[in-house]
Amino acid sequence: MKTKIFIIFMILSSNLFANEIKIYAPVAQQMLIDKNNYVRYSSLNMFDDNPDTVYAVTFEEIDSKKPLLEIYFSKPAEFEKITIKAGYFDNRYFEKNNRINKLQLQIYNCKNLETKQEINLQDKMIEQTIYSSDKVIATKIVIYVSSIFSGLKWNDLVISDLNFFLDGSKIPVSFDIGKCVNCTTFRTYEYDDKNRIIHEYVAIGKTGCKDNYYKYEDDKIFYASMWDGQKVTDKDFSIIDAVIRDSDKNVELIFSNNFLVAKKYVRNKDFYINQYIYDDENKIKAIIRICENTNWSNKYTEYIYNSKNQITEINDYEDATIYVNRY
Repeated sequence: MKTKIFIIFMILSSNLFANEIKIYAPVAQQMLIDKNNYVRYSSLNMFDDNPDTVYAVTFEEIDSKKPLLEIYFSKPAEFEKITIKAGYFDNRYFEKNNRINKLQLQIYNCKNLETKQEINLQDKMIEQTIYSSDKVIATKIVIYVSSIFSGLKWNDLVISDLNFFLDGSKIPVSFDIGKCVNCTTFRTYEYDDKNRIIHEYVAIGKTGCKDNYYKYEDDKIFYASMWDGQKVTDKDFSIIDAVIRDSDKNVELIFSNNFLVAKKYVRNKDFYINQYIYDDENKIKAIIRICENTNWSNKYTEYIYNSKNQITEINDYEDATIYVNRY
C-alpha cells in the first residue's frame, strides 16, 4: 500500500511541475508605445524566442525603486536556469538602444523569497545567464534594473527574450491559467435562435451575482438587471440602445486592422494596459495584463465558446498564491 501511495504521489508531482512554463501575466512597469502598432513592444514578446520582436521601454520613465518586470506563473514553474537576451538582437540596432548593465533577480515561491541575486551583464549581443543553480520551484520572478549601457541613438531599454531551462533543455512557454490563479469573476451567456444574447449571468467574488436579461421586440432592445437571483418581471425591462454598453470615460480601446488589440484604463495617475490574444479563427482567446504602475486585480481573462462560436463564458483570474504557503 505504501508503494502504491508513493507512486501516485510521484505521478501527481510530475503533473504539477510538468516540463513547461505557463505564464498568466508578464507585467511591465512601463512600456514603449508605438502609435501605429500599440502592442509592438509588449512584454509578451520576451517569450516568443524571436529576436525580431522585443519588449521596450523609455528608460527615463522607469522607477528604479520598483520592479521593471513581474512575471506571474499560472502554475508552479520548475527550472534550474534563466537566460536573457538584453538589447535588440539585431546588429543594426543593438548599440543604438539601451542595454541592461546591472539587474536584480528575485525568485518567489508564493510569498517566500527563494533567491535574490545582483547580476552584471556584459555589453555584448549574446544570450547571458541570470540564474543558474539548483532546481527551483517558482510562482513569480521579479526583475529590477539599476543601470544601463547607453544607446548611441535612442533612449529605449530593450529586452529581446527571456528563456527558462531544465535538465539542460529550453522549456516551452505558453500563456494560460493554472493552479496559481483564482477565478474572481465569471460570466455565462445564453442566446436565442437568432444568436442574440438573452441572458448574462455575472458572479463577482463576494459581491454577489447579477442576472442581465435582454428581450427583442419590434427592432427594439429591452434590458433588465436583477441581483442575487431575484425574479424578473415584464415591468423590470426598459429600452436600451445596444447590448454592449461601455461608456467608461477612463477606458481607451485600441484597434488595429479592425481587431481590438489593447485596452488602457486610467484612474488618476494609476493605469493598466491589457493585450487581447486571438486564436486561429480570430476569436478572442484571452486578455492578458502586460503593463501597470500599481497592483490591479484580474490580470488574465479567459474566453470560452460553443460550437456556434458564441461566447458562453468569460472568466477573470488573479493571483491565488496568497492562499498557499508553498508549492
